[in-house]
Amino acid sequence: MVMKFKKILKILGKAAKNNETVRIYYPETEKTKEGWREVEPYSLTTDIPPGGETLVFDKDHIRAGHILNAYTTGSGDEEPHSFILGKIRKIELTGNKFTPKWEVKF
Repeated sequence: MVMKFKKILKILGKAAKNNETVRIYYPETEKTKEGWREVEPYSLTTDIPPGGETLVFDKDHIRAGHILNAYTTGSGDEEPHSFILGKIRKIELTGNKFTPKWEVKF
């Protein structure tokens, strides 16, 4: 079952403000299989970086086509990953705090 978009945003905003990771259920991509990913949320943008404008969580109108920029824990990558908000099917708070690698812009 896919969660409602507003609920996904509410959980995401709460996690970002508290520097807490979330688990997202995301479809298959070129590099990863469908399934759960634990991520550190950093920002919401209108497009994949570096081209997109940063959105303000409680101010701007966030849409399903906008991008979540988040670091996938345990990936070992040097940069955050981009997730299309409308493709996130489920989200859960983990209770795991993280020390930001970059500025959190929510």
